[in-house]
This record gives sequence, C-alpha cells and structure tokens, in this order.
Amino acid sequence: MSEKGIQALLGEVDERDARAEEGGGRARQERQKRLGRMTARERIDALADAGSFVELGKHVLHRMEGTSDLLDANLHPGDGLVCGLARVGGRNVAVYAHDPTVLRGALGHQASLKLCRLLDFAGTRLLPVIALADCDGVRVEEGTLAIDAYGEVIRRTVLLKGKLPQITLVCGLCVGAAAYTAALTDLTAMVAGQSYLFITGPKVTKVVTGEEVTLDDLGGPQLHARKTGAAHAVVESEKAGIEWIKSVLAALEPQRAAADPVERSTPELDKIVPTEARKAYDMRKVVSAIFDQGSVIELSAAFAPNLLTSLARLGGRAVAVVASQPTALAGCIDVDASRKGAAFVTWASAMRLPVITLVDVPGYLPGRRQEEGGILPHGATLLTAYASAKVPLICLVVRKSYGGASVLSYGADIKLALPTARVAPMGADALVEVVLGPENPEAPSDERARKREQWLEANDSAWAAAESGYVDRVIKPAEARRELARALEAVATERRNA
Repeated sequence: MSEKGIQALLGEVDERDARAEEGGGRARQERQKRLGRMTARERIDALADAGSFVELGKHVLHRMEGTSDLLDANLHPGDGLVCGLARVGGRNVAVYAHDPTVLRGALGHQASLKLCRLLDFAGTRLLPVIALADCDGVRVEEGTLAIDAYGEVIRRTVLLKGKLPQITLVCGLCVGAAAYTAALTDLTAMVAGQSYLFITGPKVTKVVTGEEVTLDDLGGPQLHARKTGAAHAVVESEKAGIEWIKSVLAALEPQRAAADPVERSTPELDKIVPTEARKAYDMRKVVSAIFDQGSVIELSAAFAPNLLTSLARLGGRAVAVVASQPTALAGCIDVDASRKGAAFVTWASAMRLPVITLVDVPGYLPGRRQEEGGILPHGATLLTAYASAKVPLICLVVRKSYGGASVLSYGADIKLALPTARVAPMGADALVEVVLGPENPEAPSDERARKREQWLEANDSAWAAAESGYVDRVIKPAEARRELARALEAVATERRNA
C-alpha cells in the first residue's frame, strides 16, 4: 500500500473516532449541555480515573437500514450506548452510559448485544457494574429484535445479583424495560429535577387510563425516595451522583485504615439515649458515635425512616448497619421497614458485609392497615433475611427489644446490651396486663404497682436477658464502640452455613 493510502487509513481512524464521540450529532450534544446535563461520555469521564476508560463496541451500528426513515436518520456509531471497562478509585469496574442524543437513549438490538458482552465480562471477573441511565427503554422501531436483545440484558442483570455490586445513577428518563433494569440493580440514585423512573409515561397512561399525570407524579425522585423505596439516594446534580457512586464503591472495600482508634470510648451515648422507654431520640447520633468518623453512608433515608440502613466502617472494616429509629413510629417495624430491612440484609450478606444491628424496637406496628398491607408476609421476609444471612451478625440492644420485632436481635452471633436495655416477649404495659390480669378496682393499686415492678425487674431487664443467656454481655455505654469492634474481630472470618 502506498504512503498516501496509509495516511488515508490513519485519517479515517480519526474521522470515525470523532463521529462516534459526537453521538447523535453536535447540535444534539449542545442541546444536552444547554439543559445543564452531561453527555454520555462526559458522565463516564467524570466517574472513571483519568485515562482508564477502555471502550467496547465504539463503532457498532444498528442493522435496520431501510426499515424506517427515523432509523435511517439515526445511524450513529455506538448505537446510543457508550460502554467499557475503567477504574474508579483504583478499582476495576464495568461502566455504561446511555446516549440520550441518539433516539433518546432507547436501546436497540446491537447496543443491547454490546451491553450483554460487557455484563458477561463483569460476571466472569466479578467487576462492579455502574450504569449511568438516561434511556427511553426498548427501541420499539426495531420490533422483536430489540425486545429479544433487551430481554438478555435483563436476564444477565438478574443473574449477576448477589455476585457483584450493581449501581445505577438515573440521570434523565429511565422508562419501561430500562426502569426495570435500574430497579433490579442493588443501589439506585436519582438526580433531583431531571431524572424520572417509571414503566409507562404520561402520554401512554392518558391513552390507556384517561388519567392525566405529571412526570414527577409517575416517577420523580421524591416518589421513589419516600414511597416506593426504589431510590436509595436523591442527589442534587449529576456530579454529586457520581461522587456518591465513588463513595459507595469505596465503602464496599473490605478493609481500610481506621479513621479513628478502635479503642475510642463513647461516653456520649449516656447523654444521647434516654432511660425513659417512650422518649424519642435520634439513633443517627448513636450510629455516628460508634462507627469510624466520616464513614457512615445512609441508604434509603426517606423510605421507612423508622429503620435506618447504612454502610459504615468499624476499626477500618466495612460493615452494614441496621438501626431502629425511635423518632419515627417509635421505632416500630411496619410493612415498609420490613421490606427495606430484608432487602438490605440480603444484599449485605451477598456482598459479605458483616451486619451490626442497633436495637430499640417496641414491636411490629399493630393495626388493621398493617395486617391488610401484608405485615405478616413482609415481616416474614425480614425474618428470612436475618436467618439466612451468611455473614457475621452482631447486635447491641440500645434500649428495648420487644415482641416479634426482636428479629433484630435474636438471630445474632454475639448479642450485647446496655445496662438500661429491656428485652421481653412484648411491651411492658401489655405484658403486665397478660401476666397480672386485668386490674381489680377493689385491690390496692400500690400492691399492683409493687408486683408490676417486681415482675419487670425479674423479667424485663438487661440482666434478666443476660442471666437467661439471651444476651451475651451487658456493657457500659462508653465501651460500645470498643466492644462491638472486639466482637467483630472475633467473628469477622466466620462464614455461616445457614
């Protein structure tokens, strides 16, 4: 080949690379920027360590030429999906970003096959999968070819659950099958003011049901953060979302240098936790006092706020934290808390994160609405999650552990309690009524009060629980961090066979 021919080929490399990097064209990319949003490549560049991204299928084209004017006008290299391998904080990951400048990011047959290849690569090497979602679902113009290929994407997403972390940041629209894919991943964050997650959009909803609804009503960030639980975090911007992904990936690293000494005492717990059984306090302050400084990342904060779920570190070791929250429903477990806790414990076990539970629970929330809402089957999923966990389980009864909600404590490998803690089959007042029977108006009230205190002292205290063997040790509040760290060290290498 002549020198001129070689130079032409080299020039074609540059030309084709430039075309691929333009996505759906410069005009559409400029529109994306005017909206204050990143392009697909900018999102990946912001996430990946500098110079680490290795793209797969950069020049792939759809194979539907001549089938429609719309597809003929959108024959773009990459076919609306940018994907490949990268490093984030030095850790190898698989990452993909839908390109909304190409048919609003809708995935066709070729792009779906490209994504399947990436997911297969991640599965064989156990790489975290990061999705930067901005997708109008399946590319309906391609018919069953696209449906079949996207079905393979969903199948692989399901098969990878529990094997490696899958994290989604919803940057824009995420519709139909793409919404299911996001919901199937382990952790999902949504960008406030610009991201939407739903199965059916407002136009189709109106056609089918006659109902007029807004994007926010159907699938805005607050809906999924507060009501459905599909959003584990709502972030202010795409950049904030990318930083959130980086912090979560860092939190999943098994061991790091401790942010503060394991032997640090926690005398503040005496001031945080009231001795009165019904007085509210913020369990977040307890979590912050016990775990490594700056290490706590709370997930699903707005959904089922009566149960806190967080990633954290204790002495540098990565752990999952479940904690009752007395400021919401007095810390009772309801349907949503059962769903939230079960999903989190199951995922933590799959990620091999020891689970530390801080317990202050008066019971499952009673009432007809809860029973009709499925507190029995959903509560059973929480029982199942703890019972089937294959990681160390440690609990600290902070103030009370009553009734069936003692699921938060009774399955633990090591159980600790503060001296003021109470453990009983049900709440103290109800239990006294069962044990002593209804109050007799002719009997002296002070005699009943005396019997009540005697019974509670013998049966509803940390020492009664310790003497019966339910609690392993009663510890001082100032020693909570130290004792939990010692317990974790003792069982950290354990692999449960349950």
